[in-house]
Amino acid sequence: MERKLNSLIVESDRDRRTVQWLIKTVGQEKIDDAIGKLMGKRKPYISNVCKILGVSPPKNLEITDVETAKNKIAAIKEMLNKK
Repeated sequence: MERKLNSLIVESDRDRRTVQWLIKTVGQEKIDDAIGKLMGKRKPYISNVCKILGVSPPKNLEITDVETAKNKIAAIKEMLNKK
């Protein structure tokens, strides 16, 4: 079966966490099927895939862990200091 996961539009760390959760929850094959159903109708955003699958990601996926947040803030500070 063709893997369609690489066609998913993943724009944030939250999206990446949601993809990992989906893989564990419904499996790669169901995700691929959902992406196939979206083709030509809607863009394959992770939220659209969840709608097709009839699932809602848990609220805890919305929260970025402290270490990731600190790393992002440090990267932003570094970019600002270069200007």
